[in-house]
Amino acid sequence: MKTAWIKQVATAKGRRRYGRFSIEGTRLFERAIRARMPITHALVGETFGQNERERALLSALGETGCRIAIIANDKISALADGRSLGAIVGLINMPTPPPLADLLGEKPLLLTAVDIVDPGNVGAMVRTAHALGAAAFITIGVSDPFHPKAVRTAMGSLFKLPIYRFPALFPFLDALHPHKIPTIAAVSDGGVPLPQIKLSANGGAVLMGNEYWGLDEEVITAVDQRLTIPMNDGIDSFSVNAAAAIILYGLTIKQ
Repeated sequence: MKTAWIKQVATAKGRRRYGRFSIEGTRLFERAIRARMPITHALVGETFGQNERERALLSALGETGCRIAIIANDKISALADGRSLGAIVGLINMPTPPPLADLLGEKPLLLTAVDIVDPGNVGAMVRTAHALGAAAFITIGVSDPFHPKAVRTAMGSLFKLPIYRFPALFPFLDALHPHKIPTIAAVSDGGVPLPQIKLSANGGAVLMGNEYWGLDEEVITAVDQRLTIPMNDGIDSFSVNAAAAIILYGLTIKQ
Protein backbone atom coordinates (compact mmCIF):
# COMPACT_ATOMS: atom_id res chain seq x y z
CA MET A 1 0.00 0.00 0.00
CA LYS A 2 1.37 3.39 -0.93
CA THR A 3 1.27 6.32 1.46
CA ALA A 4 -0.04 8.33 -1.51
CA TRP A 5 -3.34 6.46 -1.27
CA ILE A 6 -3.94 7.82 2.23
CA LYS A 7 -3.29 11.34 0.97
CA GLN A 8 -5.52 10.86 -2.05
CA VAL A 9 -8.54 9.63 -0.11
CA ALA A 10 -8.25 12.69 2.11
CA THR A 11 -10.05 14.44 -0.76
CA ALA A 12 -13.61 13.84 -1.92
CA LYS A 13 -12.32 13.18 -5.44
CA GLY A 14 -9.91 10.53 -4.15
CA ARG A 15 -12.63 8.84 -2.11
CA ARG A 16 -14.83 8.63 -5.18
CA ARG A 17 -11.96 7.29 -7.28
CA TYR A 18 -10.90 4.53 -4.89
CA GLY A 19 -14.22 3.84 -3.17
CA ARG A 20 -12.48 4.03 0.20
CA PHE A 21 -11.98 6.37 3.13
CA SER A 22 -9.18 6.55 5.67
CA ILE A 23 -9.07 5.93 9.40
CA GLU A 24 -6.34 6.72 11.89
CA GLY A 25 -5.34 5.63 15.36
CA THR A 26 -5.61 2.61 17.62
CA ARG A 27 -9.10 3.28 18.96
CA LEU A 28 -10.73 3.82 15.57
CA PHE A 29 -9.18 0.62 14.24
CA GLU A 30 -10.46 -1.31 17.25
CA ARG A 31 -13.96 0.06 16.77
CA ALA A 32 -13.88 -0.60 13.03
CA ILE A 33 -12.92 -4.22 13.66
CA ARG A 34 -15.69 -4.67 16.23
CA ALA A 35 -18.16 -3.22 13.72
CA ARG A 36 -16.87 -5.63 11.06
CA MET A 37 -15.93 -2.80 8.73
CA PRO A 38 -14.05 -3.91 5.59
CA ILE A 39 -10.55 -2.61 6.40
CA THR A 40 -8.52 -3.34 3.28
CA HIS A 41 -5.10 -1.84 4.07
CA ALA A 42 -3.16 -0.68 7.10
CA LEU A 43 0.14 1.16 7.47
CA VAL A 44 1.76 0.74 10.87
CA GLY A 45 4.77 2.47 12.38
CA GLU A 46 7.88 0.42 12.92
CA THR A 47 7.45 0.53 16.71
CA PHE A 48 3.72 -0.25 16.67
CA GLY A 49 2.95 -3.54 18.42
CA GLN A 50 5.16 -3.09 21.48
CA ASN A 51 2.30 -3.37 23.96
CA GLU A 52 -0.44 -5.95 24.43
CA ARG A 53 -3.22 -3.75 23.09
CA GLU A 54 -1.38 -3.01 19.84
CA ARG A 55 -0.36 -6.63 19.40
CA ALA A 56 -3.99 -7.69 19.83
CA LEU A 57 -5.03 -5.16 17.23
CA LEU A 58 -2.47 -6.39 14.71
CA SER A 59 -3.56 -9.97 15.31
CA ALA A 60 -7.21 -9.07 14.78
CA LEU A 61 -6.35 -7.17 11.60
CA GLY A 62 -4.45 -10.17 10.28
CA GLU A 63 -7.50 -12.37 10.81
CA THR A 64 -9.61 -10.05 8.65
CA GLY A 65 -7.29 -10.40 5.67
CA CYS A 66 -6.25 -6.76 5.82
CA ARG A 67 -3.00 -6.01 4.02
CA ILE A 68 -0.49 -4.68 6.57
CA ALA A 69 2.71 -2.80 5.76
CA ILE A 70 5.31 -1.45 8.19
CA ILE A 71 6.76 1.99 7.53
CA ALA A 72 8.94 4.47 9.42
CA ASN A 73 7.33 6.22 12.37
CA ASP A 74 8.07 9.65 10.92
CA LYS A 75 6.08 8.77 7.79
CA ILE A 76 3.10 7.75 9.91
CA SER A 77 3.42 10.99 11.86
CA ALA A 78 3.46 12.97 8.62
CA LEU A 79 0.32 11.21 7.39
CA ALA A 80 -1.37 11.99 10.72
CA ASP A 81 -0.19 15.62 10.76
CA GLY A 82 1.56 14.95 14.04
CA ARG A 83 -1.50 13.64 15.90
CA SER A 84 -0.70 10.97 18.51
CA LEU A 85 -3.65 8.64 18.20
CA GLY A 86 -1.55 5.54 17.56
CA ALA A 87 0.95 4.88 14.78
CA ILE A 88 -1.51 3.22 12.43
CA VAL A 89 -3.53 4.46 9.46
CA GLY A 90 -5.54 2.58 6.91
CA LEU A 91 -8.27 2.33 4.33
CA ILE A 92 -11.86 1.07 4.56
CA ASN A 93 -14.23 0.33 1.70
CA MET A 94 -17.09 2.79 1.50
CA PRO A 95 -20.09 1.21 3.21
CA THR A 96 -23.29 0.42 1.36
CA PRO A 97 -26.31 1.17 3.56
CA PRO A 98 -29.51 -0.88 3.35
CA PRO A 99 -32.15 0.36 0.90
CA LEU A 100 -33.49 3.68 2.13
CA ALA A 101 -37.07 2.70 1.34
CA ASP A 102 -36.82 -0.22 3.80
CA LEU A 103 -35.64 2.12 6.55
CA LEU A 104 -38.29 4.73 5.81
CA GLY A 105 -40.96 2.07 6.06
CA GLU A 106 -40.10 1.76 9.76
CA LYS A 107 -41.08 5.42 10.43
CA PRO A 108 -37.62 6.41 11.69
CA LEU A 109 -36.14 9.47 13.33
CA LEU A 110 -33.49 10.90 11.00
CA LEU A 111 -30.87 13.60 11.46
CA THR A 112 -30.15 15.51 8.27
CA ALA A 113 -27.10 17.73 7.69
CA VAL A 114 -27.85 20.26 4.94
CA ASP A 115 -24.70 21.82 3.49
CA ILE A 116 -22.73 21.63 6.75
CA VAL A 117 -19.29 22.93 5.76
CA ASP A 118 -16.99 21.92 8.62
CA PRO A 119 -16.30 18.16 8.53
CA GLY A 120 -15.69 18.28 12.28
CA ASN A 121 -19.28 19.41 12.74
CA VAL A 122 -20.50 16.65 10.43
CA GLY A 123 -18.59 14.01 12.38
CA ALA A 124 -19.89 15.37 15.68
CA MET A 125 -23.45 15.20 14.34
CA VAL A 126 -22.96 11.56 13.31
CA ARG A 127 -21.93 10.80 16.88
CA THR A 128 -24.89 12.74 18.25
CA ALA A 129 -27.32 10.95 15.94
CA HIS A 130 -25.96 7.59 17.06
CA ALA A 131 -26.02 8.51 20.75
CA LEU A 132 -29.59 9.82 20.71
CA GLY A 133 -31.20 7.01 18.76
CA ALA A 134 -31.55 8.36 15.23
CA ALA A 135 -32.05 5.52 12.77
CA ALA A 136 -29.79 7.06 10.13
CA PHE A 137 -27.76 10.11 9.24
CA ILE A 138 -28.56 11.95 6.01
CA THR A 139 -26.13 14.29 4.31
CA ILE A 140 -27.17 16.87 1.74
CA GLY A 141 -24.86 18.80 -0.58
CA VAL A 142 -21.36 19.52 0.73
CA SER A 143 -21.84 17.71 4.07
CA ASP A 144 -19.18 14.97 4.01
CA PRO A 145 -19.11 12.33 6.77
CA PHE A 146 -16.14 10.50 5.22
CA HIS A 147 -13.72 13.41 5.32
CA PRO A 148 -10.82 12.35 7.61
CA LYS A 149 -11.70 14.99 10.20
CA ALA A 150 -15.33 13.87 10.23
CA VAL A 151 -14.28 10.24 10.64
CA ARG A 152 -12.05 11.08 13.61
CA THR A 153 -14.70 13.24 15.26
CA ALA A 154 -17.42 10.62 14.86
CA MET A 155 -15.31 8.32 17.06
CA GLY A 156 -16.61 5.11 15.50
CA SER A 157 -20.30 6.06 15.28
CA LEU A 158 -19.82 6.22 11.51
CA PHE A 159 -19.39 2.42 11.63
CA LYS A 160 -22.69 1.87 13.43
CA LEU A 161 -25.13 4.23 11.74
CA PRO A 162 -26.46 3.99 8.16
CA ILE A 163 -25.36 6.99 6.10
CA TYR A 164 -27.33 8.21 3.09
CA ARG A 165 -26.06 10.97 0.82
CA PHE A 166 -28.03 13.25 -1.51
CA PRO A 167 -26.59 15.96 -3.76
CA ALA A 168 -29.54 18.25 -2.97
CA LEU A 169 -32.40 18.38 -0.51
CA PHE A 170 -35.46 18.00 -2.71
CA PRO A 171 -34.67 14.46 -3.94
CA PHE A 172 -34.50 13.48 -0.26
CA LEU A 173 -37.86 15.13 0.43
CA ASP A 174 -39.27 13.22 -2.55
CA ALA A 175 -38.02 9.96 -0.99
CA LEU A 176 -39.77 10.78 2.30
CA HIS A 177 -43.09 11.74 0.76
CA PRO A 178 -44.54 8.23 0.05
CA HIS A 179 -43.86 7.26 3.66
CA LYS A 180 -45.49 10.40 5.10
CA ILE A 181 -42.48 11.13 7.28
CA PRO A 182 -42.72 14.73 8.48
CA THR A 183 -39.84 17.13 8.02
CA ILE A 184 -38.76 19.42 10.84
CA ALA A 185 -36.57 22.42 10.06
CA ALA A 186 -34.40 23.86 12.83
CA VAL A 187 -34.58 27.66 12.67
CA SER A 188 -33.07 30.18 15.06
CA ASP A 189 -36.35 32.05 15.52
CA GLY A 190 -39.94 32.02 14.38
CA GLY A 191 -40.48 28.29 14.80
CA VAL A 192 -42.57 26.34 17.27
CA PRO A 193 -40.66 26.16 20.58
CA LEU A 194 -39.08 22.73 21.05
CA PRO A 195 -41.04 21.91 24.25
CA GLN A 196 -44.29 22.21 22.27
CA ILE A 197 -43.36 19.77 19.50
CA LYS A 198 -44.04 16.06 19.72
CA LEU A 199 -42.51 13.52 17.37
CA SER A 200 -45.06 12.03 14.98
CA ALA A 201 -45.92 8.35 14.99
CA ASN A 202 -44.50 8.41 11.45
CA GLY A 203 -41.10 9.45 12.77
CA GLY A 204 -39.45 12.56 11.44
CA ALA A 205 -36.51 14.04 9.59
CA VAL A 206 -34.78 16.84 11.50
CA LEU A 207 -33.04 19.26 9.11
CA MET A 208 -30.02 21.19 10.36
CA GLY A 209 -28.69 23.95 8.11
CA ASN A 210 -25.34 25.49 7.28
CA GLU A 211 -23.30 26.75 10.25
CA TYR A 212 -23.28 30.31 8.96
CA TRP A 213 -26.57 30.86 7.13
CA GLY A 214 -28.86 28.12 8.38
CA LEU A 215 -31.42 26.65 6.02
CA ASP A 216 -32.38 28.44 2.81
CA GLU A 217 -35.81 30.05 2.77
CA GLU A 218 -36.78 27.73 -0.08
CA VAL A 219 -36.10 24.78 2.21
CA ILE A 220 -37.89 26.29 5.19
CA THR A 221 -41.06 26.87 3.18
CA ALA A 222 -41.00 23.27 1.88
CA VAL A 223 -40.94 21.47 5.26
CA ASP A 224 -43.84 20.43 7.48
CA GLN A 225 -42.73 22.12 10.72
CA ARG A 226 -40.30 24.78 11.88
CA LEU A 227 -38.71 24.28 15.27
CA THR A 228 -36.85 26.77 17.46
CA ILE A 229 -34.89 26.12 20.64
CA PRO A 230 -35.67 28.78 23.25
CA MET A 231 -32.53 30.80 24.12
CA ASN A 232 -31.51 33.61 26.42
CA ASP A 233 -31.50 37.14 25.07
CA GLY A 234 -28.25 38.32 23.50
CA ILE A 235 -27.45 35.20 21.48
CA ASP A 236 -28.95 34.17 18.17
CA SER A 237 -28.03 30.50 17.81
CA PHE A 238 -26.42 27.36 19.20
CA SER A 239 -23.58 25.58 17.46
CA VAL A 240 -25.07 23.20 14.91
CA ASN A 241 -24.11 20.03 16.78
CA ALA A 242 -25.33 21.38 20.13
CA ALA A 243 -28.63 22.31 18.50
CA ALA A 244 -28.93 18.84 16.93
CA ALA A 245 -28.30 17.18 20.29
CA ILE A 246 -30.87 19.33 22.09
CA ILE A 247 -33.50 18.76 19.42
CA LEU A 248 -33.04 14.98 19.21
CA TYR A 249 -33.10 14.66 22.98
CA GLY A 250 -36.14 16.91 23.22
CA LEU A 251 -38.03 14.85 20.66
CA THR A 252 -37.09 11.40 21.93
CA ILE A 253 -37.89 11.94 25.63
CA LYS A 254 -41.51 12.63 24.65
CA GLN A 255 -42.05 9.28 22.98
